[in-house]
Amino acid sequence: MSGWGVIPSIRVADLERALDFYVGRLGFTAEGDATQQNVSVVRGDARLMLETTADFYADTYNAAIRQRLGSASPHALYIEAEDLEELHRALEDAGATIVDPLAERPWGQAEFTVEDPAGTWLTFWKKTSGAR
Repeated sequence: MSGWGVIPSIRVADLERALDFYVGRLGFTAEGDATQQNVSVVRGDARLMLETTADFYADTYNAAIRQRLGSASPHALYIEAEDLEELHRALEDAGATIVDPLAERPWGQAEFTVEDPAGTWLTFWKKTSGAR
C-alpha cells in the first residue's frame, strides 16, 4: 500500500435502499455495521463509503451536508468492471436507471452509466481491443 488512496463518500438519505442497490444489484460487499449510519462497500479494488446525514461532524458541516443532500451532482464515479456485459444485463433486468447504454467508445473502452437511488452517476468500464 502506497499510503495514498481515494474513497469517494456518497451521502444518502436511506442507507438500506443504498445498500440494496450497491450490494444487491451491483455486487459490492458491505464492510461495517449499517446501524452506525456509514458503511464501506467494496468490489475488487473499488471502495466507496455510503453515509447518512447522522451527526458525525461539526454542526455547521452537518447542516451543509443536509442542505446538499438530494441535489443533483455533476460528478460521476468511474469503476472498472471485468464483467461489464453481465453487469449491464443484470442492471437492465433489475430495472436500474441506465443513463447511458453500454457502448464502445473511441478512446478504447466499453462503458455504461447508471444512476443510484441518491442520483449519483456510476460509469462502469473496461478496456477494449480498440484502444488508441
